[in-house]
Amino acid sequence: MKNKKYEITNAELEIMNVLWEKSPITLNEIVESLSKEEAKNKNTIKTLLYRLVEKESVISKTTLNQKRNLFEPAISQKQYQRRENENFLQKLYHGSTNKLLLNFVEEKKISKKDLQELLDLIED
Repeated sequence: MKNKKYEITNAELEIMNVLWEKSPITLNEIVESLSKEEAKNKNTIKTLLYRLVEKESVISKTTLNQKRNLFEPAISQKQYQRRENENFLQKLYHGSTNKLLLNFVEEKKISKKDLQELLDLIED
């Protein structure tokens, strides 16, 4: 069975990025952060946020006075990135890092400087 914590849509990822940057925070703070970028509907954000809670990617905590919930990520950004990298590599290159790097070199999508940095990392 797939791990639901990592099945995050692009719309949900916007919320996760806010939470990784600043948490724990309230729904209103999330809405405010996202509204700075572009107009977002509070109900849509709330729906997406509670989907993330159901997927166990976000933790909801009630404050002591029980007047509001605070939200924080249940997974780190690094954990999410690692999993997404693995999925990408598996989906497009059958798990072969070699094929991925060769594609970037062949398509000239990697600079000589970046290539040198990779070679230096490999040597270390």
